[in-house]
Amino acid sequence: SKADLHFHTWYSVDSMISPKAAVEDAVKKGIKVLAITDHDTIGGALKAQKYAKEKMLPVEIVIGEEIYCNGGHIIGLFLKEKIDSFMSLEETLTELKKQDAIVIIPHMIFEEDVLGEYAYRYRVSYMDLVNNPEYLKMIHGLEVDNFSMIESDFHDKSEYINEIYLHTARISSSDAHILMNFGYNYSLFPGETAKDLRKAILERITVPVASKKSLFWNQIIGCWPFFKLPVHLSLLFTYRVMRNIYHTGKKFFQNPLR
Repeated sequence: SKADLHFHTWYSVDSMISPKAAVEDAVKKGIKVLAITDHDTIGGALKAQKYAKEKMLPVEIVIGEEIYCNGGHIIGLFLKEKIDSFMSLEETLTELKKQDAIVIIPHMIFEEDVLGEYAYRYRVSYMDLVNNPEYLKMIHGLEVDNFSMIESDFHDKSEYINEIYLHTARISSSDAHILMNFGYNYSLFPGETAKDLRKAILERITVPVASKKSLFWNQIIGCWPFFKLPVHLSLLFTYRVMRNIYHTGKKFFQNPLR
């Protein structure tokens, strides 16, 4: 069956998709398990899960969250409660372990860009994981394909890092923020249920599937939710950005060579 493990509803500040539309479009596109992974909230996932159950639709919604931590974004799946943002990488992984969550690393970076990534870092560096082997035991999957990534060598680098260092399940996700970017990337797993998916991830037998079509215009148009100015200019969003800059900057100055 098909699963998408990285998807955003309008509970994320940068998405335009309602929880209802997410569920209905997943059914149309043959997705059996959809993980709603909004930024720093599980509200959209709970709404989508409730709607799918009430309408008895043939899609299972997994409660997830894409969490800001000081090392970048981490996806937690099968959550019972929201995970707090802006903790360290170690603290975030520890909290996810307490909930027996499945942990996925999305859109990993492969080189350190001090001026870019540390100014507003949103992607975990593989070096953070390689240099801390205890973290690797807490990670279950790595996105080797992400529809939103425009790097031509992203897939090859992700596959290499996973094969040599991480040894986790291989995941392909849409990272959709608008519906036109949904349904091209997904992960295949044996069975049909979220329980089957969890088992497949733990056994590292998921199969990543990525679109072969030209993605340029999809990615350009996919940027348009960033013009949700009333939300982006809100005090809440500004607070989140400034707090993340502070914490990532603090980390850099404490250890500038990493």
